[in-house]
Amino acid sequence: MSGKTDLRVLRTRQSIRMAFYELIKEKGYEAITIQDIADRAMINRNTFYLHHQNKPDLLDTCTDELLSELKNVIVLCPFNMSPFQISTLETVMQTVLEHISQNTTFYYAMLIEENRIYRFRAKMENIIKDKLNEGWDLAQGSSPFAISKELLLEYLVSSFMGIVVWWIKNDLPLPTGEVASQFSRIVAYGHLRAAGIAVGE
Repeated sequence: MSGKTDLRVLRTRQSIRMAFYELIKEKGYEAITIQDIADRAMINRNTFYLHHQNKPDLLDTCTDELLSELKNVIVLCPFNMSPFQISTLETVMQTVLEHISQNTTFYYAMLIEENRIYRFRAKMENIIKDKLNEGWDLAQGSSPFAISKELLLEYLVSSFMGIVVWWIKNDLPLPTGEVASQFSRIVAYGHLRAAGIAVGE
């Protein structure tokens, strides 16, 4: 009996979250009410409050769980900047995109246009930055950078997130491996050279 009860609880939580994601995508976080979520999830308000204190609590729970999953899969990616290998950055990017592709509704709701949740993006950027920084921490004995490491990290993370947002916004137009490969080549060779454009002095 307890197993059946647990399964019902899990299904209810999933229904609440999917309703929440869909509503954020449709009307934005601020406009959503608890009644909206309950109606979409086909539960009553009392059932909602058995699982979450309020709307911010639901948002925090969804954010923490998905980003925790993202962090756990990224941790498994080897990443070293000494020497830099295109394949290592490609693996990190592809891992992120594959995780997003399994949770597209959530990431669309969190990251796209006027409905986006800014603190979610900031937390996601920190996860990516920590991973990229990890590669340099492992390369501490290498020669010093010719430019600011902090500036370079900001550039890479901003570019990384820009590609992610473009990919989600355009309904995942390219396979994860292709996006990851092209992004990694842009980072390694510069955008003009990666595009095959000749550059004069």
